[in-house]
Amino acid sequence: MGKIRFLAIAIISSLLGIASAHAAGEVTLYQWLATGHMSAPLILPVKSGETPEAAAERYFSNLEKHPDLMELFQGQRPAIRVENLTPLSLERENRALLIANLPKDYGMNSQRVNNFKRIFKQAGHISYLLPINANLGLTLEETRSMFNKISESFPMMVAMGGDDVEPSMYKKDNYHSRNTVPTRDQFEISLIKSYVAAEKGFLLAVCRGSQITSVALGYKLLQDVPVQVGPELPHGNDWHEIKVNKTTHGILASLLPQGSDKLFVNSLHHQAVQFKPGGPLELAATAADGVTEATEFKNGRGILLQFHPELMENELGDKILYKVLKQKTKVMPPSCSKVF
Repeated sequence: MGKIRFLAIAIISSLLGIASAHAAGEVTLYQWLATGHMSAPLILPVKSGETPEAAAERYFSNLEKHPDLMELFQGQRPAIRVENLTPLSLERENRALLIANLPKDYGMNSQRVNNFKRIFKQAGHISYLLPINANLGLTLEETRSMFNKISESFPMMVAMGGDDVEPSMYKKDNYHSRNTVPTRDQFEISLIKSYVAAEKGFLLAVCRGSQITSVALGYKLLQDVPVQVGPELPHGNDWHEIKVNKTTHGILASLLPQGSDKLFVNSLHHQAVQFKPGGPLELAATAADGVTEATEFKNGRGILLQFHPELMENELGDKILYKVLKQKTKVMPPSCSKVF
């Protein structure tokens, strides 16, 4: 009986240890809205046993340890008041998480954040912002917990435009890329991989977002369109037609005018995705010079756009975002289909 009792105690102790270790690796997502400073609430991961105020300080202090990230903030700690931190509710249906990649995303006057927020609000959705490298100060296990909580809590995630992706992320030397921040890119690639693999939501990616999502999925990039493709068609700051292809889910094609296969969109980039057949994406649109303008997930759970519907500020731009929300709702029921 003594041996049995000892074995039972040992098993219980082991289970308690496992449960304790599991709890130690868990994070809770908090929403953080500093009055008069942010256009949308930030999402802050809070460790087990950590107060949200301590989590904010942990994030800021670890941010200051990364020179490449601090360069984005011009060497200054973000002036965000630590207030109005509340746990994120379990309700997830009408949420959109925008991945911040520039300090201006936090402010009240970010055009792209405000435009996304406006369209999403009209459709009954609430917009949130994920801070740059939101996992600062978290362990690998805690980062995984944060990624899982994001997949469970947000049925849509938006990878926004911004700087070039570090070429080493797609195993190339840097020939034409600029303003690269490897620490930021690695975090976003890991987050996107996790979100796509979970298959619990819909991913919208715009410009840099399209590029870094494609890199996360195994594609490579053209580092400079004017040099590698040619300068004939302006991509840097202009508008041009794109040719839209038929795809499995026809997200973009559904917006074509009667009898046409072309849309007129804005263009604010110098890099682009090198599309290859056989991967998780379908080619949804190209420019006249062959540059990739849009791809769609074969399983219907995402669309990647080289242009900026949120900055078009016209009927087509709004229709594209409404269509994205409609597609998000369509794919939300559980599915066992895989991306690859």
